[in-house]
Amino acid sequence: MISLVGFANLLFSFLIGLIIFFSYFFNNKNQISRTYYNLVFFKFFFIIVSFLTLIYAYVVSDFSNQNVFENSHSDKPILYKITGTWGNHEGSMLLWLLIMSGYTLFFIFNKNLKDNIKKLTITFQTSLFLLFAVFVILTSNPFLINSINFEEGMGLNPILQDPALAVHPPILYIGYVGFSLILSLALAGLTFKQIDYEWMNTAKKFTLFCWSMLTGGIALGSYWAYYELGWGGWWFWDPVENVSLMPWIAGLALVHSLMITKKEKLLIRWIVFLSILCFSLSIFGTFLVRSGILTSVHSFATDSARGIFILIIFLVSTGFSFILFIFKTDDSEEKLKLLFINKSTALVFNNIVMIIACLTILLGTIYPIVIEVITNKRISVGAPYFNSTALPILLPGFLLMSIAPALSWQNNKLPKYKSYIFVFIALSLLSFIIVYLNTFNVWGFIGISLGLIIIFSSLLSVYFNYKKFGLRNFISQNNALLAHIGVGILILGITTSSVYKSEFSETFMINEKKQINNYSYTLLKLETNQDSNFQELVAVFSLYKDNKKIAEIKPSKRYYNVSKMITTEAGIYHSWFQDFYVIIGNEKDKIWSVKIYQNPLVSLIWIGVIIMVMSGFLGIRKV
Repeated sequence: MISLVGFANLLFSFLIGLIIFFSYFFNNKNQISRTYYNLVFFKFFFIIVSFLTLIYAYVVSDFSNQNVFENSHSDKPILYKITGTWGNHEGSMLLWLLIMSGYTLFFIFNKNLKDNIKKLTITFQTSLFLLFAVFVILTSNPFLINSINFEEGMGLNPILQDPALAVHPPILYIGYVGFSLILSLALAGLTFKQIDYEWMNTAKKFTLFCWSMLTGGIALGSYWAYYELGWGGWWFWDPVENVSLMPWIAGLALVHSLMITKKEKLLIRWIVFLSILCFSLSIFGTFLVRSGILTSVHSFATDSARGIFILIIFLVSTGFSFILFIFKTDDSEEKLKLLFINKSTALVFNNIVMIIACLTILLGTIYPIVIEVITNKRISVGAPYFNSTALPILLPGFLLMSIAPALSWQNNKLPKYKSYIFVFIALSLLSFIIVYLNTFNVWGFIGISLGLIIIFSSLLSVYFNYKKFGLRNFISQNNALLAHIGVGILILGITTSSVYKSEFSETFMINEKKQINNYSYTLLKLETNQDSNFQELVAVFSLYKDNKKIAEIKPSKRYYNVSKMITTEAGIYHSWFQDFYVIIGNEKDKIWSVKIYQNPLVSLIWIGVIIMVMSGFLGIRKV
């Protein structure tokens, strides 16, 4: 009965979507009626009831529902029963529909756009909703009923039973799926050739919000991988990680382009192109993750029929969008007026760098798939390819970021350039000294120099802005600079935690003490714990420096009763200057194998991301 109610509401939302779509062609296209608003509200109402119904089925352990049976168990904690709703393909696609419909609902409250643009945007957004609703109803229905009565379910994948994974997918999807509204807005503006100031402001607000949420979602996923997978790192150039990174890079280019439009009107075509590209990459990434052609620790490997359906959606939506882009874009004989060295030129060049990096990552992600199709041999493209291609490509963009705060919008002049040159030289020397006193590494020098220069040149610009505009306009004048500061901190964290990470493979007996890299580790004892759905073996390590106890670190192994799986939980002691990361391995003759990592300044990665996300939300207030 519960599943029937959920499916009925899903069908009702689809039918109302059809009414919204066809009413555009039979009613006044230039005005939005109260009925049109009400239809959008009811579509959202029915889809949220459908989603809440699925959550309820998980909470009460209704194993007559096939989706609940395959992804839940009555002994699971209530948090993971709820999050199990979107911890699978069918439930996550229902969440996709909910978020897409939610964006449409929030969009109707926009009072700045003209009615014709607003109504057509809603129509395009609804057409995308209908495409994905058909996909869910026909191939990914989360409300299928089991033909056999089951007393218990099969349980959720143990590595997904984690607090970070509880919030990571919804936040990621809010950013990921939100680009659909940017696409719809771009297509409406193209159709009526009304991409004006109000359109720019609306697009900028939604783009900043989507990009900020996507940033937060990616960071949560990275943090989860850092402490849950036991690999000692936070980014591995996994195909699914690349899938989320590509629209993030394209979205960042779009955010910067929307800043330029106040000065350069001819970049509108580029903005529309990026608006199409962002959601196209989102759909293409969804195809890669859900077609079963990618092997990843957190991909939805499903049957090929679903992958083909999503590929059709990608081809239809992207093909239509680019055809409209080609035929509706005005050809202008006006030349782009860019000076040799100013903010507009720097941002255009930075856009080009980011798109090239995005295409490079795309190539590295799909190349193994193409080779496998042609030769029937599976190859792997991993970190060495991306580190040697994508990172050097992004380097000029980071260099521009370090000098961008000093540039002017209007002319080639570099105001107060002596201050910035002094900062550049002083911090480069400081970076060289830091790297020289440690193990010298070229990438270490480049990364530390870039990070410090970006941070302090941005702070210098914040100071000059404060003197010029005062405290009243502090946030409106400095939100982009705050984002740059976050990027600089992020670069420092990435560089130091990657280049200067220490890794040790050791063996321990109970009460054995070992000196490792100026610190002492002692395996004090082993403990066993019993949770509702797993058994846990915990190793308790004491961390000492100069015979002074700093902390206890507790790595563990968990055995999940339902799935019969064993997972490794890393024990981490976080400090401001480095993380002490311990993983317990196998036991032989009462001797335990142990992996120990010392990751310097890895906390700067999370601090930098938080600053970037906050600056994005501050930017929304500024618009």
